[in-house]
Amino acid sequence: MANQIKVPEILAPAGSFESLKAAVAAGCDAVYIGGSRFGARAYADNPEGDDMLRAIDYCHIYGVKIYMTVNTLLKEREIAELYSFLKPYYEAGLDAVIVQDVGVMRNIHTWFPEMEIHASTQMTITMGVSDDLLKKYGVTRIVPARELTIGELEQIRKDTSMEMEVFVHGALCYCYSGQCLFSSMLGGRSGNRGRCAQPCRQPYLVEGNKSDIGDYILSPKELCNLPYVCEMIEAGIDSFKIEGRMKRPEYTAFVTSIFRKYVDLYAAMGKDAYNEYLKKHNKEFANDMENLQEIYNRGGFTQGYLEGLSGVPYEKNKSKNGKMLSAKRPKHGGVLVGEVISVGKGRLKYKTVKELYPHDVVEFRNDNMEQEYEYTIGENKKAGSIVEAKFKYGSRIHRGDKVYRTKKACLLEKIRADFIEKEKKIPVIGEFYASNGQKAHLKVKCGEDEYTVYGDVCDTAFKNPATKESVAKSISQTGTTKFEFQKLDILIEDNLFVPVGMLKKMRREVLAGLENEILSKYRRNCAKSADNHNETNSKKEQKQSEMIVSVMKLEQLQCVLELNISGLKKIYLRTELLNAGQLKDAVNMINSKGIDAYIVMPHIFRKNVWEKQNFENECAGYVIKNFEEFTYLTKKCGVTPEKIVTDAQMYTMNSDAVRFWRENGVERFTMPFELTMYEMDELADTEGCEFIMYTHIPMMVSAQCIRHNIDECAALCKDKNKMNDMLCFEDRKKRKFMAINYCKYCYNIIYKAKPLYLKKYEEVLLEKGISSFRYDFTFDDCETIKEILCGRYRGDYDEGHMLNGVE
Repeated sequence: MANQIKVPEILAPAGSFESLKAAVAAGCDAVYIGGSRFGARAYADNPEGDDMLRAIDYCHIYGVKIYMTVNTLLKEREIAELYSFLKPYYEAGLDAVIVQDVGVMRNIHTWFPEMEIHASTQMTITMGVSDDLLKKYGVTRIVPARELTIGELEQIRKDTSMEMEVFVHGALCYCYSGQCLFSSMLGGRSGNRGRCAQPCRQPYLVEGNKSDIGDYILSPKELCNLPYVCEMIEAGIDSFKIEGRMKRPEYTAFVTSIFRKYVDLYAAMGKDAYNEYLKKHNKEFANDMENLQEIYNRGGFTQGYLEGLSGVPYEKNKSKNGKMLSAKRPKHGGVLVGEVISVGKGRLKYKTVKELYPHDVVEFRNDNMEQEYEYTIGENKKAGSIVEAKFKYGSRIHRGDKVYRTKKACLLEKIRADFIEKEKKIPVIGEFYASNGQKAHLKVKCGEDEYTVYGDVCDTAFKNPATKESVAKSISQTGTTKFEFQKLDILIEDNLFVPVGMLKKMRREVLAGLENEILSKYRRNCAKSADNHNETNSKKEQKQSEMIVSVMKLEQLQCVLELNISGLKKIYLRTELLNAGQLKDAVNMINSKGIDAYIVMPHIFRKNVWEKQNFENECAGYVIKNFEEFTYLTKKCGVTPEKIVTDAQMYTMNSDAVRFWRENGVERFTMPFELTMYEMDELADTEGCEFIMYTHIPMMVSAQCIRHNIDECAALCKDKNKMNDMLCFEDRKKRKFMAINYCKYCYNIIYKAKPLYLKKYEEVLLEKGISSFRYDFTFDDCETIKEILCGRYRGDYDEGHMLNGVE
């Protein structure tokens, strides 16, 4: 049975070299790590230069793969620096790169064809249907969106032959990865460039009030899919990915070791025996889960996305409000260990429900999970003990307040002892041979690799001849090297003199030679150069300005058509609020006016949307927001790529991203939101460039629903007044946002209340070469639409990143 099971790779995070070593010691199969640039965790302690080369060699010596995150969006000037950055790592044997930007993907495949490319979760891949598109650019693995169900993952396995890497543990973003501009638009720290300021972990007021579930309405719990190891292996997942490059080495080591334990148990036992094992050892499993919580959790753990509790179109699961959120506390929650039973002047008593250990840190929290006081335990306390403690003056602690442990000292000490403080050793087999008049030789073998060194000619001993024991002692002292002798055969003639110094020298040389022999298999020669731009993007001829209008509602469309605007060439129809009949009527209305109608595809395109929606209409073209929609239109609907426009969410941040789409027949693209007017020159002068002049920027596209989390699911209760409803909320700086639950596709979009409006830059943009300007209306009323399109808008507005760029 065990031979039939495909054992998934355990992929561990490494935010530092120390974390990398901890992951290797804990038994990972691969690590992913950022270099000094271009990675989505810019604030991790990422190694650079020689340290990264050392990290690559360190992993390979232990037979562990190493993947580098190059999963950020690159500006034009940065693309030119990518080749020289990656070249030494490619030559050293880097196993794969994780990529978001299609321009980066295109170039890496051209420059470094022997290196595998993994499509990042930042690409928001929700299906496995686009492998033909990705494979020809060297992609061998996809990392799907974290929001998918176990059924959707099973379907991906059927649809693609590429490897599938799935997050199994760690922090969850509130937003679909790659669909977040929240941090970028609030403070210039772009999540697409590895500098997210985590606005989702901040408190918000909804409709001017505190939410009953808590202030942190955008803060998900931690993911822990350990209870679904069986189902995930059966689904055919190739790699179990642990999140946590910003966390400490102890976290990396322990989480890796726990997943290693249960994956190995499953591989050894098979499905039925594994499930029986869990039943018989339920206390052991519960203890492991609790220790995972001790290491880090936010409000406990969730497996809600695998279970389909949020964001699944056309399927309504009855989940409790906010079940997947840690809405009262956005940071480490610890584990409940007691309850306050009495409070006096400066002193309190609490009863423990778990054993406490010296150097544990406990804190007292009120009903809102707010910390009132914390202190460090001085001595062991058994479960059920009454503990008396002092507390700081001014702390508002009451009887009934809960006591949580946020640091379990003995667990951390054990992790450090097991995985961090001692070097992991690699077993080798050795053979030493010496005879009179011949050079001694020492051969070592590690797996398929072996290396031999020769010493001096050996002579007859006048006194103290060598023995097998004395020779073995000298050779076996591998000290600080990565190797240790699992077996050492000594073959020497009697009465032979074998110098100790020679033995030690041979030991050093043979182990160094073995290490080089192992690493040499990974080395590559880099024959390609960075000059692969044989073709150029076609430059735009000076044309008359073209206006494009995008609408969501029929009344908005009617308003636009009544204006009879000169120069209006295209109208884009979003589909979130229009049913099939309304969409058909809208297309006919537009066509009757001699204007081209385009259908804007959904922000997220999951399996059920593919199966149950029909987007075929008598329209001039389509606007896409993800890879699945390109495949759906070209493969299922027979739409030619020339009729497709990539939207701003497809992030053509550089000319190589434009080239990627041109190579696949797509001629038109939309300028992304994160470039300044000074950074967009190369793209602005390119044929087919569209520019969004007005919109409410989609700050987040989420499977989570604010309406559902704080109230109830509008679709489930069939309350039409709450379906597609707008909720207003604000942060501590009184900045306002709008969240709409688009029930048709079961996603939320959070918009900035203040619209983006860039009309005053039109002449500058025309000079740069842009002539197609889009006005994108979401929840705007007809009066606002008229003001905008007639150039009379006097409302408050935002200029986004037009002048101030992102980090």
